[in-house]
Amino acid sequence: MSTAHLSEDGTILHIHIPMQLRRRGGRKVILTPDGRTAEPATAPAPAMPDDPVVRALIRARRWQAMLESGEVATIKELAEKEGVEKSYLAKLLKLNILSPAIVETILRGDYPDTLSLEKLRAGIPLDWEEQQELFGLRAA
Repeated sequence: MSTAHLSEDGTILHIHIPMQLRRRGGRKVILTPDGRTAEPATAPAPAMPDDPVVRALIRARRWQAMLESGEVATIKELAEKEGVEKSYLAKLLKLNILSPAIVETILRGDYPDTLSLEKLRAGIPLDWEEQQELFGLRAA
């Protein structure tokens, strides 16, 4: 049962709310005295994906949009603004030539281990069929 009382001098309000903090699914939750989970009033903002390939694809798309919109004029200027090496940025920008089928597979997260960030940065052929073959996505 929750209780509240004011200090003798009337300056501090003491509130007692019986609850327990527990970890469930990697996050902390509040358990009420009857064992129910108290849900937050608003959902937390979506986190950046943990998958490095997805993160790289997102960055490449954002950087391409910055170049196309004129927000930055050159790759060098973009690299300085983003605080990354120009060569790294240039390699990630090449992810924008991936076939739509490969992009969809990456975003779904069901791509094979043969499609690693290291392999993507090593080189991407322009032909979409060659890309699918190279990254192990050839339809059976």
